Amino acid sequence: MSKVSEPIPRSYKPWLIASIVMLVGSLVLLAAAVIAAFVSFGDSTTPLWIVVLGVFAVIGVMLGFGGLFLLMATAAYQNWRESRRAQVMPPEHPNS
Repeated sequence: MSKVSEPIPRSYKPWLIASIVMLVGSLVLLAAAVIAAFVSFGDSTTPLWIVVLGVFAVIGVMLGFGGLFLLMATAAYQNWRESRRAQVMPPEHPNS
């Protein structure tokens, strides 16, 4: 077993997956809102559901990128803190 730390700890993997799923889902919502806005372009006003869909998509994208940023920042901080730790080696005793 290696004593070298992982770049991203195993405990962060579910949060990383959740953040990426939220980001991709929000981008799909944003694409749906844009397509719906182009379809209803001839109407005099934009329907409320399109605006709400766009707002949810933007909030989801912000949360997705924010989650990714926090995960990467905390992983970098832990890696930096671990790299500064001194390794104590036991003294070698000659065999008598």
